[in-house]
Amino acid sequence: MADEPEGNKVDGHHAMHLEAGVALINALTGQHVHGRPKPGLDGDELVRAAAGALGPVDGQVDLAVAERLRIVASRLREIIESLSRRDRDQAAGLLNGMLADSRARPHLHRHGEQSWHLHFHSPDADFVQQWAAGLAVSVAAALGDHIPHRVGLCAAPRCDQVYIDASQAQIKRFCGLACQNRVKAAAYRARRSGS
Repeated sequence: MADEPEGNKVDGHHAMHLEAGVALINALTGQHVHGRPKPGLDGDELVRAAAGALGPVDGQVDLAVAERLRIVASRLREIIESLSRRDRDQAAGLLNGMLADSRARPHLHRHGEQSWHLHFHSPDADFVQQWAAGLAVSVAAALGDHIPHRVGLCAAPRCDQVYIDASQAQIKRFCGLACQNRVKAAAYRARRSGS
C-alpha cells in the first residue's frame, strides 16, 4: 500500500489535538446524535462530559472550567461547520479569532528532566487557554496543510456529530456505522415503497 502524500498527513501531535477537539465538540455541543435528540448537559453531567472528552486531566475540570470548555467546543463546531460548507475564508477568520483569544504562542518547554517539547500556549495560560490554543493551532495546521476535509459533520439526518476521516480514500460521510446503516436502511425502504 502506498504512503499517503505528505500534503495529506496530519502529524501525531496535531492528530491527537484534533481527536480531542472532536471528542469535546461531540460531548459538549450539538442537538442530535444518531437520529435522536441529544440531552442537555448541566452541573455534574457537564463536568464529567468535559473531563471525559479530554482524557486524564487530574481533577482540573470543575463546573466553571466545563462551561468555558463548552464555549471552546462551540467555537470549534462553528469552524467545522464552515469547513463543511467549504467556506474556508470564514473558517480561517474564526480560527484567527480563536488563536488570538487563546493567546496561542508556541514555545519550547520541559518538565524537570524531560526533553524539550513544543507547547502552543503562553507559559501563564490557564487550563482552558492551554486547550483552546492547542486545539486552535491543530485545526489551523490542518486548514493550512489543505486537509480540512479530514474533519466533517455527519451527513445523516438528525445527527450533527463531528468526525475525523483517517481513511486513505478520504470519502467518509458519517460519524459511524450507526448513522451509515440508518441512512442505507432509509434509502432501501424508500426504494421498496416506490417500486
